[in-house]
Amino acid sequence: MKKLDILLDLANKEEIEIYFTDTIVNDIKGLYINRQGLRIISLLNSLKQNHTKLIEVLAEELGHHFTSVGNHISSNNNYRSKLMIDKCENKALKWACEFLITEKELIHIINSNITCVYEIADNLHVSVEFLLKRLEFLSRKKNMLDLGNNKFLVLTNLPNFYIYEDIF
Repeated sequence: MKKLDILLDLANKEEIEIYFTDTIVNDIKGLYINRQGLRIISLLNSLKQNHTKLIEVLAEELGHHFTSVGNHISSNNNYRSKLMIDKCENKALKWACEFLITEKELIHIINSNITCVYEIADNLHVSVEFLLKRLEFLSRKKNMLDLGNNKFLVLTNLPNFYIYEDIF
């Protein structure tokens, strides 16, 4: 099953309606709304032209569903509100990154001798920026990703990363 189909199936199971529109407030690409039991994800029509971006935005909006409690969008433009919104956005993006790029999937692709960041992203059906964000989130948990066979993906110098092989 393809990633978009998996995301759409998940939205359906969570009883989230997905709508496409020409504009969304503040020029954002997607918006998750949960009010009075009604769950909606609104996505820009233009995302239909970019399959990869559609998957990433839909995953992030689903991330809001799974990581947000209540409505964090406030009309108050003070510093505290902006911090709360940023924290909410970061949680949703982390969820999306982890959902779309599992460690197992990443290990499998790298072990199949695909080590160029563009090729890795292409094989994962995500953008390079999204892949690098996933690696950043992963680096906050561990310095290296064990690839097996005494090989490790070193994550301590992102956006640069490399494979270390322990020959002893």
